[in-house]
Amino acid sequence: MPPRSRRALLATVATGIVGSVAGCGSVLNSSPSAAAPPVHGIGGRRIFVASGADFPNTDDVSLVNDPDDADVAVFPSSDDQIKGITGVLADDMPVVVAGRDAQWIVMQACDETDRSYGFVRDSWGANTRIAAAVPNDDRLDTHLFVGADLPRDLPWALGELFDPLLKDCTVPVEAPSIPDDGVFVGTSRIRGVNDAGGFDRWDRVRTVSNDEPTSFFLDMEATIYGGSTTGDDGAYRPEQVRLVADFDNFVDTVGPGTTDANGLSIAHTIVSTENGGANVDHTFIPQTAATRESFTGCTRMEIHVEDESLPFSYIGNGRFRWHDPQILDDDTWVHHTPGNAVWYP
Repeated sequence: MPPRSRRALLATVATGIVGSVAGCGSVLNSSPSAAAPPVHGIGGRRIFVASGADFPNTDDVSLVNDPDDADVAVFPSSDDQIKGITGVLADDMPVVVAGRDAQWIVMQACDETDRSYGFVRDSWGANTRIAAAVPNDDRLDTHLFVGADLPRDLPWALGELFDPLLKDCTVPVEAPSIPDDGVFVGTSRIRGVNDAGGFDRWDRVRTVSNDEPTSFFLDMEATIYGGSTTGDDGAYRPEQVRLVADFDNFVDTVGPGTTDANGLSIAHTIVSTENGGANVDHTFIPQTAATRESFTGCTRMEIHVEDESLPFSYIGNGRFRWHDPQILDDDTWVHHTPGNAVWYP
């Protein structure tokens, strides 16, 4: 396989499943899970489904004809829906877009608002067919769902909006600490399922604008499941998570450092680049029976930005790996989430 730079590897963006990103010999697959992921969190919800969207028959929810009466609005992926989506967001209602180029439609709608927001990656592939934006005070939090089957998995995605299965950091990040005057720019998430398991990556960005230079604090968190969610009895078990980020700006402080704690082995490296930026790499490997079922790897980085031109961006990747111990030879499954993250304070 020809050599490629770290930045070139990180920047490889399509569906998040690219052989050269993982290394030679890896088994890569982005197909939807054969079984529907378990649905939770939507019991009793009222859902507005715009014309052109297809929502499956689902117990314990009510479909309403007026978005003013709904808890969430579902729109088809179409340019002519952007005005309606923007109006619903202005009324502080979560929006879900389903169909090809769903992320593009959500990005256009977010751009029409006056709230801060960001996306964990600013491009998308054919298997990202559900995207969402959730108003949260003066910002919009964004969600991307990969490996979902439409329209079957729309209830699952909606449930993940209302009741995400968040897990505490297996090894909490103690430094760098965020100043009291830090302002939340936004949260962006990639939630996915495949035949091996489930994964959930969250990037959260805060800023301290009165600093000179401007400081941004980036939290990257990644949960890996041996199944769609905790408790699923799949053959594959979590083997490793890597959180990698590449910055053109000066990286001041990073946590955690290399350590073994709470059933995780954590290896950390940071490499300065010629342009004054840095590559930051954390590898999390489970060491106990509990963490081999599921764990959450967490990092935090403080970045100083001399040029305040927007958007704030970096190249990031959450690399998830499972294995199935078999009699003759282990089977490995890998899923990556590479892309250029963009944030609009």
